Amino acid sequence: ILSNLLPENHLLLSSSKRVRALILEEIAIDDDDNQRESRYLQEALELHLSSLELCRRYFGEMNVQTAKHYGNLGRLYQSMKRFSEAEKMHVKAIEIKEKLLGEEDYEVALSVGHLASLYNYDLMQYAKAEELYLKSISIGTKLFGASYSGLEYDYRGLMRMYRHSGNIARVLEYHNILMNWFTLRERHQAASIDSNLLGKQDVALELDECVQIFLCSTRLVEDEVESSSSSTTDSDESSQSSVIEVQTDDQRSDC
Repeated sequence: ILSNLLPENHLLLSSSKRVRALILEEIAIDDDDNQRESRYLQEALELHLSSLELCRRYFGEMNVQTAKHYGNLGRLYQSMKRFSEAEKMHVKAIEIKEKLLGEEDYEVALSVGHLASLYNYDLMQYAKAEELYLKSISIGTKLFGASYSGLEYDYRGLMRMYRHSGNIARVLEYHNILMNWFTLRERHQAASIDSNLLGKQDVALELDECVQIFLCSTRLVEDEVESSSSSTTDSDESSQSSVIEVQTDDQRSDC
């Protein structure tokens, strides 16, 4: 729809192309037919490259959005088993993000984790993978604490890496760290649930207080109306008596 409504170089097309490319990549990975997989991945690549070009045209090379596009390309090249190109894309994404955001930003940790995954699962360069996983863990823990959800991927990556390199002691070490992480996550989630329940109770109490105030206000208004009606009735009777007296006096005068 956007392609029909907008010029081919419009910025809005960059996001739609990126999303479509990511969807095609997921479809390709799950497809058992090699020809379809190759076709989907090639279409995804064309969309990613076009999206990147639009982003660079509008935002320039040194931009976080541009860096994200490089990261997307890196993961796609991994899926296409073009590992050298994947490495270049991940490195470029990290370099841009570190210059713009600093070395200990969440976005940097994401890109570092992606490059670690490439070294671990595809290139078997375990020393490089270990360094990057530890860096990602350090950033995530510093920013979000020991129960941060993203740490699971790094811990599992390290366990896999140590297992393939024959370092069983480190596998057991990070297995224990991962089990401790699960415990922390359960506590964190339980605390979040308790907090939500307390919040709902507070809302219920506030609502009850509002109802009570409304009822009290209603009673006060009713009392004032009744009081006003009573005084008005007395005043009307007095006024009617005065009118009669005045009329009698007038009649007497006319006589």
